[in-house]
Amino acid sequence: MANTHSAADTQALKQVWSPEWGLDPVEETKIADWVEEPIGTQKFGNKLNLRKIPAIAAQTFSSTSTAGLRTNLTGHTAEATTVTADPAGRYCAIGIDRALANRCVDDGNLRAGYRKQGMAGLWTAMDVVGFALAANLSSTVSQADMDDAMVRTALGQLATNAGNKFDENSAKLLVVHPSELKNVWNIPAIKEYQIRGNIGSAVNLKLDAYGLMWRESGSVFSSAGSYYNPLLLKDAWAIAWNEKPHLLDVQVDGLVDFYIGYAEVGFCEWFDSSGVALITT
Repeated sequence: MANTHSAADTQALKQVWSPEWGLDPVEETKIADWVEEPIGTQKFGNKLNLRKIPAIAAQTFSSTSTAGLRTNLTGHTAEATTVTADPAGRYCAIGIDRALANRCVDDGNLRAGYRKQGMAGLWTAMDVVGFALAANLSSTVSQADMDDAMVRTALGQLATNAGNKFDENSAKLLVVHPSELKNVWNIPAIKEYQIRGNIGSAVNLKLDAYGLMWRESGSVFSSAGSYYNPLLLKDAWAIAWNEKPHLLDVQVDGLVDFYIGYAEVGFCEWFDSSGVALITT
């Protein structure tokens, strides 16, 4: 029998390359786009300074012939305080040489993909800087896994500490590490809302309970096997910019086009009373 032609005849075969460039996953922004940006901090120079006026407690007054005289009044003595943050710079750099650009027929898509990934990496870095502040929060709730009672306890602490800043209408954000999602989805208040609320089905992944904005992020700060999942009012942390994440003009170095992105941020704890760390292991 005559020989047959097979796939070993490579001259007859053709490869097709899709012009689409897939993008590896990155952590999207969950904190840097939400926390308070104080007035006048669009350019903060070498150090960010935020001033705070303390709370003033009223004194009991019992009228006598001398009690109302200034010398007998108890004056408020606590001084205003200042919190500070130093600038933190982050960058990304991608170099594409002429040979690659020439031989990659769809190099426009390649360049666009690298630019997009570079920007995503910068914004992720901003969140990493911010999430580290959770380790310094004074109020904490700690246990192995997040559950309904843990969230309610943290909300109770936040309500106690934040005073008039906490009410049913105040914006509240809880960011959890992805490792805790299996436990969060099991919280009865969340499952009940999915059944009775306007989400409409108990089989989706949407989160809505206790008036919180729920987010997840792999950038949640971790240390020694513990995750510091922050519960925040907007003024718990403050953010300021010397330079928001952006890409510089293309820089040519010999035969290489460099795409360089840069950001310079100031992140600091503003009001410790406006945050609670839910520490899970």
